Amino acid sequence: MIAAQVGWLASVLALISTAYGAVALGRGSSRREALWLGSGRNALIAASTLLGLALLLLTYAFLGNEFQVKYVAAHSSLELPLYLKLTAVWAGQEGSLLVWSFLQALLAALVVRPLPDRAGPLAGWGGVFLAVIAAFFIGITVFLSNPFALSSLVPGNGAGMSPLLRHPGMIFHPPALYVGYVALAVPFAFALAALITGRWSDWPQAARRWLVVAWLFLGVGIFLGARWAYDVLGWGGYWGWDPVENAALMPWLVSTALLHSLAIQQERGSFRVWNLVLAVLSFLFVLFGTFATRSGLIESVHAFARSNLGYYFLGFMVVVVVVSTYLGRRHRDQLRSSAAPAASMFSREGMFFLTLVVLSAITLSVFVGSILPTLTQALTGNRMEAGPEWFDQVTGPQFGVLVLLLGVCPLAGYSADALRRLGRRLVIPLIGAAVLLAVSALLGYHSLGSLIGFGLVGLAAATTLGEFWSVLARRAAGESALVAFSRALNRNRRRYGGYLVHLGIILMAVGIIGTRMHSSEGQLSLRSGEPRTFGEYTFVYESAAQERRVDHLAVSADFDVYRNGAYLTTLQPQLHDYPAAEQTVAVPALKVGLQEDLYLVLGGVTNDGSGATIRVVVDPLINFLWLGGLVFIAGGVVSLWPSAAKAVGPVAQQRQTLISWASLLLGLAAFALAAYAMWGGNKGVIGRPTGRPLVGEAAPGFYVTTLDGSQLSLADLKGQVALVNFWAGWCQPCEEELPALQAAWEEFGPRGVGFVGLAHQETAASVTATAQEYGLTFPLALDAGDAVAASYGITGIPETFVLDRDGRVAYVHIGPVTQAQLTEELSTLLAQEVVR
Repeated sequence: MIAAQVGWLASVLALISTAYGAVALGRGSSRREALWLGSGRNALIAASTLLGLALLLLTYAFLGNEFQVKYVAAHSSLELPLYLKLTAVWAGQEGSLLVWSFLQALLAALVVRPLPDRAGPLAGWGGVFLAVIAAFFIGITVFLSNPFALSSLVPGNGAGMSPLLRHPGMIFHPPALYVGYVALAVPFAFALAALITGRWSDWPQAARRWLVVAWLFLGVGIFLGARWAYDVLGWGGYWGWDPVENAALMPWLVSTALLHSLAIQQERGSFRVWNLVLAVLSFLFVLFGTFATRSGLIESVHAFARSNLGYYFLGFMVVVVVVSTYLGRRHRDQLRSSAAPAASMFSREGMFFLTLVVLSAITLSVFVGSILPTLTQALTGNRMEAGPEWFDQVTGPQFGVLVLLLGVCPLAGYSADALRRLGRRLVIPLIGAAVLLAVSALLGYHSLGSLIGFGLVGLAAATTLGEFWSVLARRAAGESALVAFSRALNRNRRRYGGYLVHLGIILMAVGIIGTRMHSSEGQLSLRSGEPRTFGEYTFVYESAAQERRVDHLAVSADFDVYRNGAYLTTLQPQLHDYPAAEQTVAVPALKVGLQEDLYLVLGGVTNDGSGATIRVVVDPLINFLWLGGLVFIAGGVVSLWPSAAKAVGPVAQQRQTLISWASLLLGLAAFALAAYAMWGGNKGVIGRPTGRPLVGEAAPGFYVTTLDGSQLSLADLKGQVALVNFWAGWCQPCEEELPALQAAWEEFGPRGVGFVGLAHQETAASVTATAQEYGLTFPLALDAGDAVAASYGITGIPETFVLDRDGRVAYVHIGPVTQAQLTEELSTLLAQEVVR
C-alpha cells in the first residue's frame, strides 16, 4: 500500500528533520547565530508538517478500510461507524504514539516560530530540549511501534474497536490528555533553558501560558474520562483509582503546584528550587505514566498490551533526571533567592508553601499506591493491592486540607501581622462553614466525615464568593453588576479565572463528599409485574426486548420507577453483546437529579423474558461534581484568555481582538459539542410504555355486563373503595391469586368495598367454570374486545388496581397480589375520610 509506505517515509524524514533542528538550534543558541536559529526553526516546522501528513495518511487508511495495514486491521472493521474510525487512529499504542509525536513536534515548532528575531533567549535552548523530546517519540514510533506496518495476508475484515472505547468520549478524552502531556514539556524545557542562559527570572512568565494550557487540557481530559467511566463501565462510579487514571492525575497535581509556585516567584522572587523540581517532576510523571501503561508494570483495563517500549521510556526518564540534576548543580547559584523569607507561616507566601507541601504529599501518596502492588511483589513475592478504599483513606484527609487552604490562602497577606489580619477576615468564611454544616445535617448527611467535609467546603465557598462580591462592592455608581464583572476580568483575568477554578473545585468537592460517603447500591431480581423496593424507590419490571444490530446484540429491559409510591420515570438499561470481541458492555440508564442520580445497570434477562436482574446505585449530589467541572473549565479558559489591550498599536489590537473572538466561538462550539456528546440524549429514560394510570390519577371509566346479566360501571362504585382485577382462567399466576381475591372479597365486601374481576380474552363458559372451581362470588365480567384492558394500559395479567373513594388509583399490582397486601391496603383506605 503506497499510502502506508509514504506515511512511514514521512515519519523517517520527520525524525531526521527534528534531529537536525535540535543540532541547529543548539549551535545557534550557543553562538547566537541567527542563520542557525532560523534553520533549526524551519526544520521543526518541516518535521511537524511531515508528521501531520503521516497522520492524515493513517486516517485515510482507516477510512478506506485498508486492512493490509496491521494497525488498521487490529482497531477497525467494516461495520465501525465513521466517527469511531476517525478516533481509532489513537485507539491503540502505535497510533497514539504517532499522534503524540505529531503534537510534540508541532509544539516545538510553535515555541521556536518567532526565532530568530522576535523571541527571547529562552526559546532557542527551550527549542533544543523540545526537539530532543520530539525526536525520542518519533524514533519510538518509527523503529519500535510503526503504525504503518503491513501484513502479508490481508483479512477480509478487521477486529474492530474495543467495545469499551465505542463512546463519544473517545473523540475528546484522549486528545485532551495528549495535549496536556505534550504541553508539560514546555515548562521543563524552559526551566533547563533558564539555567543555561542565566535568565532564571524570565522563565516563569515565558512558561506560564504553556503551563496553563497543559494544566487545563489535563484537567479537561481527567474530567471527561470520569464522565466516560460513569457512562460506560456500568459500576455507578466515576473514579476507581485505577493506575492509568492515577497516571493522568499525578502530573496534573504537580502542574497545579507549579502554577502556584511560579506565581510566588513572579511576585516575590522566591520558590526557585521548588519551581525547578516541580517543572522536572511534572514532565517525569508524564514519562512515568507512559512507561507504566506500555510496559505491563501496572494492570488496568485502560493500559496498552505489554511491550518492551516501557524500558525505553524508563531509560529516557533516567536521562531527564541526570541532565536536570547536572544543570541544577552546575547553575545552582541562580537558584538562590534574594527575596526575604516569609514573614509568617500564616502569610500568603507561607500558605502557598503549605499548598505546595499538600499537593506534593497527595502526589506521593498516589504514586506509592499505584506502584505498591508491583513493588511488594518484587520485594516479598506477595502482591499487596492498594484499592479504592486505601486511596480514599490516605488521600481524603489531604484533599480536605487542600479545600481548607482554598478558604484561607486568598485571605492571607504578606505582612508580619498576617495572622491577626487573617483572624479578622475569617469571620465570614467561618459563618459560611457553620451554615453549610447545618444545612447538610438537616438534609440527612450526618456522618462525621461528611460534616467535616461540608464545613470545609462552606469555608472555602464563602471565601471565594466573597472575592466576587468585593467586585460588586467596588463598582462605580450606576454601573451594572455585569459591567463590573467584565471590567474586573479584563483587568485581572488570572486572578478571577483562578477564583472560578477554586469555585469549580469546591462544587466538585460537594459531589465527591456525597458520592464517596453516602452512595448506596444493591442488586434486585424481579419477575414481570413484581414490584421490588430499594430505599425510597420501587421498581416494576415491564418487559424485555432484543435487537440485532450491525455488530452486536442489544438486550433492553423496561422498568417503571416509583419514588415514595409516586411514579417517577421509566428506565431502560441495556446490555450490548459483541460476539466478535467476546465482550458484553452494560449501558446504564440514568434518572438525573440535583439531589441524586438513580443509576440502573441491567445484569441479565431470563430466557423467556419473565424475569430480570438489575444493579441499583443511588449517587447523592453527584451532579455538583459535573457542574463543578464545567465551572473549573470556564475558570481555566478565563485565566488563559489573551487580552487585546496588551497588543501594541491599533492594527495589532484589532487582530488580537479578532483572534480572541474567533477562538472564543470555536472553543464554545467545541465545548458544546463535547458536552452534548458526553451528557446529551435521554440516558436510558424513555416515555411511559403503556397508558396505565399512575397512583393518584383517576381510573378510566368502564361499562360492562357481569356474568349474572347485570350492568356495572365504574361510576356505580363512586364513593366506595374499589378493586379492579384483570385476569384469565388460562393464566396460571391469575389462578394462583384467585383465592386471595375471594378471601379479600369475603372480608371487605360486606364493609362496602366494590370488587370486579374483568376476564381478559375469555369466554363466558370458561369464566363460569373457573368461578365454580374456585368458589368465586365477587362480580365477574368479560372484557369485550379487551377495551377496558386497553384503557388501563394492561401489558400482562394479572394486574390489580385498588381505588380510593374518589375513584383515583391508590395502589397498582402488576403480577399476583397476596391477601396480606390487599388486607393492608383496603384497611388503610377504609380508615381514610371521604375526600370531596
